[in-house]
Amino acid sequence: MGNPKKIVTIALVYIGIALVFYSYVKMNFAPTSERWSSYYAWDPVSKALVQPLGTDGAYQTFILKSWLDEKIPFVPVLSLPYVSFLILVPIVVPALNLIVRSMKRFLTVGLALIVSQLFLDLAYWLFQTNVPRTAELPSGFFGWTVGMVWGNDQPFNGYPSGHCTWTMIAILALWRLRHRFVKTAWILMVWLALVFPATVMLQQHYLMDVYAGMFVGFATYWGVMFLVERPSLVPRGEPALK
Repeated sequence: MGNPKKIVTIALVYIGIALVFYSYVKMNFAPTSERWSSYYAWDPVSKALVQPLGTDGAYQTFILKSWLDEKIPFVPVLSLPYVSFLILVPIVVPALNLIVRSMKRFLTVGLALIVSQLFLDLAYWLFQTNVPRTAELPSGFFGWTVGMVWGNDQPFNGYPSGHCTWTMIAILALWRLRHRFVKTAWILMVWLALVFPATVMLQQHYLMDVYAGMFVGFATYWGVMFLVERPSLVPRGEPALK
């Protein structure tokens, strides 16, 4: 790990992850009413659809709520795995691959996070959604944590879910480390799996966002892995062709 080129590469990957996360933050706002001039606008005050430019403060987004979303409860305690995601996925999981001295696996995780977020940014720009929050914040610690989530992560960049995309990438990376870090990998996989229900049970996303995010994360990770690691896929027990 003392190789200067490796150190620079590692630093660039982490900087890239930080930059694409910042790109998400910069796009996480209500679009102007001129953006989708041919669609109706959602009025956050009256909770009604209005004509573009019809009322002050109206913005135009798509709402992907289904009948099943109506039945999902509000669970404030899931704000804990939702918040821990910010440290575990972009920092801890890539670092675990460096601990086992696997630069290629580190690059696979890091580049998958970067590439997937660039794809998500494009999706948010072309198809921006909104999740109206109807639950009331409870009192106490979990009310405070949910309030922190709601205050820092507005529900405008929803489809696909960025949390679910990056979580899927992290779980795939941890799955490949399960024999090296037996307890750590399994504990983190189970903990991060809670992020999937958390996204809908905190009224940050709808189910459609979760499905799409998991697919993007899965496809991106394996696509980057084949480009970076160039694995040789052969039936078990047969020698690889040279």
